[in-house]
Parts: sequence; structure tokens; C-alpha cells
Amino acid sequence: MNDALLISGAKIAGSVVLLALVLWGVSKLAKIAKLDPEIGRKLVHISLGLYCLTFPYVFGAVWEVVATCALAVVVFLLARGAMRQSLGGGLHAVKRVSYGELLFAVSVALLFWLKDGHFVSLALHHKPPVGPVLYILPILILTLCDAASAVVGSRYGKQKFQIEEGSKTVEGVVVFAVTAWLLSLIVILLMTDIGRSEAVLLAFIVAAFGALLEAASWRGLDNLFIPLGLYFLISNLLYLGVVGLSGIAGLFFIALMLLLYVTRNRPGEERHFLAVGSTLFFCIAIFAEPPSIITPAVAVGTYFIADAVRHGERPPFDALNLLIVVLAVAMFYFVVSNVTLRDTIFGFNLSFAALAAGISGRFAKQLWRCIAVVVVAWAAMSIRTFWAVGQSDAGVVFTLVGLGGIVLLALAGWALRRRDYDRPWMMLGALSMIVGLITMPMWPPP
Repeated sequence: MNDALLISGAKIAGSVVLLALVLWGVSKLAKIAKLDPEIGRKLVHISLGLYCLTFPYVFGAVWEVVATCALAVVVFLLARGAMRQSLGGGLHAVKRVSYGELLFAVSVALLFWLKDGHFVSLALHHKPPVGPVLYILPILILTLCDAASAVVGSRYGKQKFQIEEGSKTVEGVVVFAVTAWLLSLIVILLMTDIGRSEAVLLAFIVAAFGALLEAASWRGLDNLFIPLGLYFLISNLLYLGVVGLSGIAGLFFIALMLLLYVTRNRPGEERHFLAVGSTLFFCIAIFAEPPSIITPAVAVGTYFIADAVRHGERPPFDALNLLIVVLAVAMFYFVVSNVTLRDTIFGFNLSFAALAAGISGRFAKQLWRCIAVVVVAWAAMSIRTFWAVGQSDAGVVFTLVGLGGIVLLALAGWALRRRDYDRPWMMLGALSMIVGLITMPMWPPP
């Protein structure tokens, strides 16, 4: 046991030292060679990403990778602060605000933990194991395709589009899609047993979806969105066969074209919201079944209805911040399902129904409107918690208790109104997760 711990400690320490050496080396090289800031950042990105590809063969336990990534976060924070000159020159010479390196470490730890399969809904759990491709391909695409997109876009991009407080280029997104398709095709053919036709179709879906994730991301969130989004996609579509993949590819292509058409004349912020929102809801539909988008849609719809009624100016990028909370709630239940090995779809729906009520309580001008949202949210939640379980006794109990939780969030939203919070999303999101989690003992069997 002691020898095993010593070996694990040596691997962890060696990985962290390697990280520090890469950061130090790129910082020195950037100063000596006067590298473009984007080039220096991507050198770090590629170096660390390629090393992370070896993790399934270097580390044998999840805790080793979690410890390595946690220590990597400490090093990254030092590179942002006390050791910025010696370690942070390659990462933080760019002017834009980015948390990409921190999210990269989180993604690696999550992917390594999830690499043998996932558990969200029991209806989706009976699938054969697919091996390390669920870890290798998302990390490879994030490492190489994202770097190629950033370098080409910054140097040669002419057709720009707005994302939050910055911009990206169409040329960069196209480069991402092309390189992602080639890498996906090679990896899928080498690391899975599906046929060539399925591999071509799946590689197309992976490339198009990955490019959409990259285009919709901001402040380094692509380092979280791309690997986890592709993980959900690949794990659920790998064994659909030619007919299933053809249908998904066709629907995805049509949806992508419609999105581009609908947003062609929209302001930059609205286009960004639509891109992020459609991508997020597509992810939810894939990993938690299509009916599960109903309650998140009620929450987002409540926000826009309340905004239209108030006729008020929203804070900049307020809707994007709400989508981040929606993503956080969805990811919370995904993690809980993997920790507890339980179907979390009931708490998932309750939390989003409660979030909708909280938004209404925060912004509704008249009581009847808040009551109407509570009723609609409760009805949306009941689709999965009452009707889908055959109106069982457990379903009745949970649905009634859920109504109490929804009302509590409406009251919490009203209290936040009294305290004049401009952006209560984190508070309401956290409360909605708590409401869903404390009802876990009452979740009805699926």
C-alpha cells in the first residue's frame, strides 16, 4: 500500500512539476522571441493537452487525476497572481478576460471520472462500454482544433461576429470544424468497432457540434463546453447505427441552418444568446432525454416574459448569465447521478420549475402573474414526476412536495426583489438545486 501511494504521489508531483516547467518555459520563450500573445497561450494549451491525453495510461485511479488537476488549479492561480511574471507570461499576455486554464483542469478531471460511461436516466444507462475514446477524442479536439481555430482566426480572420464583450471569426470556426472532422474520423475508426459509414456520419456531427460550441463560448468557457458537450454527444450517439445517425445529422444540419437564418439580422448579443441557448438545450436533450428540456425552457421563457412586461433595461449579457446558471443546474444533477448511481430526472425537473418560480417572484409586477408561472412550472414538472410514472403514489407525494418547493422559490425571488439584487441568478440557481436535492429520498422510481 505504501509503495502504491509513493508511486501515485510521484506521478502526481511529476505532472505538476511538468506543468510549472511548461508555464515557465513558454513565458521565457514569449519574452525572448516576442511571441504573439495568442501563440504563447496556445503553446501552453497544446503542451498540456497532449500530456493530458496520456492520463488513461499513466494514472490508474480517478483520485490521482483529481489531485493532479486540483494542484494544477493552484499553479494556474499562482500564475495569475504572485508568480505572474515567471509563470503567467504565456497565459495572460492576451488582453481578453479568460478562465480557460482553470476550466481545462476541471474538464480533464470530470472526463477522466466519466470516461467509462455515464448515468443520468435509467432509460439511457443500458449501453455497452466504449473505452477511452470518450476521454481521448474530446481532449484531442479541445487541444488541437481549438488552438488551430484561435491562431487562424486571430491572424487571418476577416468575417467577425460578436460574443459577449469580444468577437470571433467565421474563418476560425471553419478551421475548427474541418480539423475536428479529420481527427474524429481517425480516432473513431481506430478506437471503436463501428462501421465506416457510421464513423463518417458521427465525425460530421462531432465536428459541427464542436464548432458550434467553440463559436458560442466566451471567457474560456469553451474549455468546459467542448469536452463535456462532445462527451455527452459521443456517448449517446456512438451505437445508433447508420439510420439513427443519418436522422440526427439531418436534424442537426437543419437546426444549424435555421439558427443562422434566424439570427442573420439580430444584434450581436442576441445572436450569441441564441447560439449558446440552442447548444445548451441540445446537450440537455441528448443526455437527459428530449422531454427534459421542458422545465428549463419554462425557466428561460419566464425570464423573457418578465423582461417584456417590465420594459426595463437588462444589465449587459444578463441572459447569458442566466444560461450559465441553467448549465450549472443541469451539470449538478449529472454529477449527482454519477455519485449516487440514481436517476436524477425528478430533482432536475423540480429545480428548473422552482427556478422559473423564483424568476417570476423576482420580476413579476402583479401577484396573479407569479401565481400563473407557479402553476405552469408545476404542470411542466408533473409531466415527468406524475404522468410519466403512471400516477403512482410516490409520484403524487413528490409532485405535491414539489409544489411546496416551487412556492418557496417564488417567495425567495420576492425577497430578492426587496433587497434589489440586479442579477440574482446565482442565488436562485443555488436555492433551486437545494430544493431538488433535499427531496432525493422522495424521488419516485422511474
